[in-house]
Amino acid sequence: MRTHQTKPSVVQPSQTVPDWRCENAPNVTLQDTIVLLCDWHGKLVWKSASGDRLQHGDYLWKGATKPSAEALRSAVARVATLRENCTIEVENDRGEYYRVWMWPLNEPEAAICLLGIRIPSELALLTEREKACLRSLAQGMSTRDISKKLDIGLTTVHTHLRRSREKLGLSSPEELISFAASYFFVPTPKTLEGSAASRKQSG
Repeated sequence: MRTHQTKPSVVQPSQTVPDWRCENAPNVTLQDTIVLLCDWHGKLVWKSASGDRLQHGDYLWKGATKPSAEALRSAVARVATLRENCTIEVENDRGEYYRVWMWPLNEPEAAICLLGIRIPSELALLTEREKACLRSLAQGMSTRDISKKLDIGLTTVHTHLRRSREKLGLSSPEELISFAASYFFVPTPKTLEGSAASRKQSG
């Protein structure tokens, strides 16, 4: 009589959800990157790094400068109530700058996910138009495509990129592209879902 053997299923890391009830998970940190979960009031319930700056139960804006604290409170309210994605830049009382992406979650006790990436302080020198150009550049768009997307002239795009490069102290367009990819590109939840679906089909 034959015995049927089933190959044990292997759960991929990308399919697992962190147990946010353990408060932090130092093994999932990346340099200058942190993931936070908070409740709808903005109180921290889980973090991907150990450290004394922000503890379980603290408000997200603890240690932030006054303008950044106000921006965080406003963003938490918008994400929690309107369930909109949000991106802001904040500064702490040590003069460190972070770009923070925020997404709503379905957990009642963990209502918001935040991904924070430390960014160079020179980014504060960029205008909103220059940042918009770098965001598009990070998505792999050509200068002509950026011109169409932002509804500005091609010469204006080149001017924004040149001034961005000067402000950031970068010596070549290639360095600017690499910089934009490092600090202006983060996959959205839809992008992550698409990647997971592609891996599933190919596997």
